[in-house]
Amino acid sequence: MRTIIDWSQKRQKHVLERMILRGISRAEFHEALAKGRKRIQRDKLIEAVYRYYSIVYEEIPYKDGKKIYPVTVKVVK
Repeated sequence: MRTIIDWSQKRQKHVLERMILRGISRAEFHEALAKGRKRIQRDKLIEAVYRYYSIVYEEIPYKDGKKIYPVTVKVVK
């Protein structure tokens, strides 16, 4: 099963800005996606908590895998 992260939409600009401000790389984003503790927020949003940060994203089934639409990145206290 493949996982595709869609960085192209306009709303992903927010996520990239937040990642830069918090010192989180794309590799760490992928690590949180794979290893983070997940919980459901609202309807379709998922939050993955890993180390000192969490990522919020929407997961949509895709042809032979799933497509990830990042929403925001937060620092966990």
